[in-house]
Amino acid sequence: MQPASTGVVGAGLMGRDIAGLLANGGFPVTLVDIDADALESAREYHRSSLRGALAASHIETADEPLATLDYASDLAALADCEFVVEAVPERLDLKRSLVDDLEAVLDAEAIIATNTSSLTPSDIAVGADRPERVVLFHFANPAIERDVVEIAGDHASDDALDTARAVATAIGHEPIRLEAEHRANCLSRLSASIKCAGTWELRRAEAAAIDRGATAVGFERGPLEFIDLIGIDVHLATVDNLAGAYGERYAPPTELRSRMETMVEADSLGMKTGQGFFEWEDGTCLVPEVDEPHDVTPIVAALVNEAHRLVADGVGEPSTIDDVLKRGSGGSIGPFDIESMLGADALREALERRYAETGAGVFDPVF
Repeated sequence: MQPASTGVVGAGLMGRDIAGLLANGGFPVTLVDIDADALESAREYHRSSLRGALAASHIETADEPLATLDYASDLAALADCEFVVEAVPERLDLKRSLVDDLEAVLDAEAIIATNTSSLTPSDIAVGADRPERVVLFHFANPAIERDVVEIAGDHASDDALDTARAVATAIGHEPIRLEAEHRANCLSRLSASIKCAGTWELRRAEAAAIDRGATAVGFERGPLEFIDLIGIDVHLATVDNLAGAYGERYAPPTELRSRMETMVEADSLGMKTGQGFFEWEDGTCLVPEVDEPHDVTPIVAALVNEAHRLVADGVGEPSTIDDVLKRGSGGSIGPFDIESMLGADALREALERRYAETGAGVFDPVF
């Protein structure tokens, strides 16, 4: 079933795009944020850039995509909503508190969809009166450009799962049902392996050489640009969230962790501040040219390694894992496609070499 009205909490980069997609899909949507500046920035983005972003992503644009969009600073404005997406920062205490507050204003049958990239619906629903209403509804970044929504929930009701699937389809995205919920879902675990392996390669090469090596073998962007894209502060928070479930598997080397913490203190967060591992100009990453791209085979091998872990964890079959990465990255090949092309033996050997050198969990072979 499709909800008659929707809401989004959090007017940041993800929240504003999700609200725009819902409105363009024909849903009445109320975007809520307590930060007046963030709300006004989202409103201006919708006015000036939403239609162009939709067109650039080949999404059929409604005649008046803003006609059903409203903005508010109080959760009470969501009282009539039947489907609400939370897109607030990746802090478990914040998300749990928000679920409590939403349950106080929403109808008992309303669904709470979480866009979490590093927690699980069950984590977030702890303490909720109706935990079965909380469902994963996770977008790739950028949300408009990437046409995938991961849907999961070990304790979510069939109604919550079916409604999430129907909403994703209505906004022009492909709903992919994950068979089991795990922290970082599927796409974020794959991307975490790439980013983590990329930070370990910084011990051997400069950021530009690594990212040029990644794009040379077919990645749309390199791992360090990807960290810049989501924000160095967000990346570190995600690493910390994942440590509760996976230990140090996705952790950067100690010296790189210190370097990134210093960058955060200096407000060098990546795209959103114009400077991170690279300079950014009008949303474009300025990756310098290099004389010799770095060999990124260990990064590719870490990606394939994580894909095997996802299958072992029951998240999905190889075809599902491939589909998630293709849609989430905008590429044409998935990790198991890569394994078929390069060979399991060669990838395993690359992992074994890096694991022997670093002891980093991301390189510990599982296939």
